[in-house]
This record gives sequence, C-alpha cells and structure tokens, in this order.
Amino acid sequence: AHPLKSTRKRSAELGIPRSTMRQHMKKDLGVRPWRPSFVNELSDNDRDNRKECCSELLNTFATIPSRGDECAIYRSDRKRNVFFWSKENPHYMEEIEHKPPHVMMWAALNARHIIGPYFFNGSVNHKSYLEMLQNWFVPELDALGIRQDVWLQQDGVPPHYALSVREFLNDSFPDRWIGRGSPVSPAPLKWPARSPDLTTCDNSLWGYIKEIIQSRRYQNNEELKDAVRAAFATITPTMLTKMSHRTWRRIILCYENDGAHTDTLD
Repeated sequence: AHPLKSTRKRSAELGIPRSTMRQHMKKDLGVRPWRPSFVNELSDNDRDNRKECCSELLNTFATIPSRGDECAIYRSDRKRNVFFWSKENPHYMEEIEHKPPHVMMWAALNARHIIGPYFFNGSVNHKSYLEMLQNWFVPELDALGIRQDVWLQQDGVPPHYALSVREFLNDSFPDRWIGRGSPVSPAPLKWPARSPDLTTCDNSLWGYIKEIIQSRRYQNNEELKDAVRAAFATITPTMLTKMSHRTWRRIILCYENDGAHTDTLD
C-alpha cells in the first residue's frame, strides 16, 4: 500500500469496513499509526552544502561548537500529544487564542556547558540580540573563564546578520564564530541553511524543555519563565554529553547520506 494513502481510502478500495482493516493491520500485520516528521524542503544545492559542512565539522572540530538559538515558548500548548480515551466521544473542546501569549528565550550549549535561559522583552531584533550578547552572554562566558575556548554557531536570521552584531562577534570571538556573514577564512565553514536537525538546540534541547512544561497552563509570563528555568535546572552534565553525541551522530549520518535529513535516520 502507498504510505500516504489513508485507511479510509484503502478500505473503500478493498470493499471492507475501515474498522476491520485497522484491526487486521494491528493484530495480523503488527503495524501501528505513527506521526509524520515535517521537515524543511531541501534542494540539491542544500544537500551539497549540508554534506560539505558536515565534512568540515568532522575534519576540523573535536567537539561540537556552542550553538546559540532563540525559541518561542507558549503559555498554553495543550494541542500537542493530547488524546482522550473513552467509550464515547466526550466532545471536549477548548478554545485556543488567536495569538497565544508567549515568551522568547535564548540559550547556548555545548557538550560541557549550558548558558541560559535568557528572556527577551518582546520580539527579537538586532538591537535586543546585540544587547543580550554584550550584557549577558559574553559576561557569562567570562565568568566561567571559557570565552577564549568557545566557538559560537548561530543561524542566519536577520537579527543575527546585522552589521553591529557581526562586528561585535568579530571582536568577541575572532575567527571563532560560525554563521551568516562570518569570516569565510580562516573560519573553517559556512553553516548551511535549513539545517535545524544538525543543531543541539533544535534536535534535543527545545523538545526536552517543552516536554516538561507543556502539560499545564500558565497564568502569566513570569510563571512560565519560572517553569522554564526549573526545566533548565534539571539538565545534568550527562544529559549535555548525550545531546552533543546525538548531534555528532546526526552530522555523521548527514554526511554518509549525501546531505539528507537526519530526523528519520537518527
């Protein structure tokens, strides 16, 4: 059967009740329903860039560069993974706000350290992003005594690409930051677009934090921030190591599979 064909359509083609077919699939065929993974569409050029980047990472770095990234966290995210088990349909309905309240946070991590969370006041623009780097992130690195050893990697969204931001990164991380507009030489690589699966924030951290906090509503943003901070506090050194290993594994898989998505390979 075609993997994207619905059970309703297939049962009509076979002339059997849908319930009978689903029962046969579960009991006799041993299959079960799975949620699909929705990933960014990749062009041939994207795949080439991803493979090239992975090759450079594997040949240049002994550890994953520190990844810094933003994430929107909503006060109510009750749509995710919510099911009702009942003999009859309870017809439960919950109204969802058109623009639900949320906070924008930022964090950076590598195999040994996690810096964050940092919460922006409102949306992120180049001024607020630069202020965060200047007044919080770099001082945090200096307090730990690790700035000279850190390679910072970021994506290419407009706030990260502003000239003032790039100039600050050039001064604070000379030849040690990776992203849109970073020095091509002597910096070793250009980060490929549409590659969140290759970053630890996207493939591990954000999902872990959301899994912890998504089961309840929050009355205000401060309550949500407290929950996020508490979730971050549960991350152990062992977990950081495992997250980093997962990203390395994905980088290897991406290289071995000619730049393909790794969400279904990992």
